[in-house]
Amino acid sequence: MAGMKKYFLDEAKKTLEKLPLESISIDQDLKYIEREGGIIELEAYKCEKIEKVVFSTIKIHETKVVDETVVVWPDDSHNFPALWCTLTVIPSVMNVPILDFVPLMDFVVWPEYAEKYIQGIKKLKAKSFEILADTIIDKTVDLPSLSVYTLSPYNVVVNISDEGVDRFPQVVNEFIQAYIMLWQEAKSIPAGTDREFYLRKKAATRKLMKGNDPGYPIMVGVFGEDKTSRVFDIVF
Repeated sequence: MAGMKKYFLDEAKKTLEKLPLESISIDQDLKYIEREGGIIELEAYKCEKIEKVVFSTIKIHETKVVDETVVVWPDDSHNFPALWCTLTVIPSVMNVPILDFVPLMDFVVWPEYAEKYIQGIKKLKAKSFEILADTIIDKTVDLPSLSVYTLSPYNVVVNISDEGVDRFPQVVNEFIQAYIMLWQEAKSIPAGTDREFYLRKKAATRKLMKGNDPGYPIMVGVFGEDKTSRVFDIVF
């Protein structure tokens, strides 16, 4: 198995080991996919309150693009946000991280959700900018995807220099540690209209993110429709 350079996933795994994670079985043909045009590596875990934690690394040889992601989805009984940390590296072009606690409730209808789960991201964003500092090339990067609809108002989407990539694991660590605190405090939501909305929002969020990832057509060209779709089913 040929290994790939990891920009932040190894550090993310170490921090997430504070959770009582158990491995989720993935079809053998999806754990490691290698084609002439690229490589995919996948790992998935679960624990109490969490449906799945997914680590993915994708490399496209022709463009030398590397995309690393860790995504955490709460289970159907707990409506705390999903964690999304991703870094897309396009050598000599741009390095774009996305960091957010993706809200899974409407915080206009449920303002207490915003107070509990969204306000803290503002501090995390400020901390991220403090760590990345002068390595930030552009603070106003627009996602070329409808996935932007799923993000919180305090998401971090920037373009950073190669030195910023070196600092990125520290930023991810701040997000993961804060997320673990939310996990520790999370209570199950009883059956009723709140849970019904949560399940509807969670399903819609996953569908939108899966259906609008700008990398999907490129991956289909390298790995095929079936493999790409199955990989996205695991991540989202």
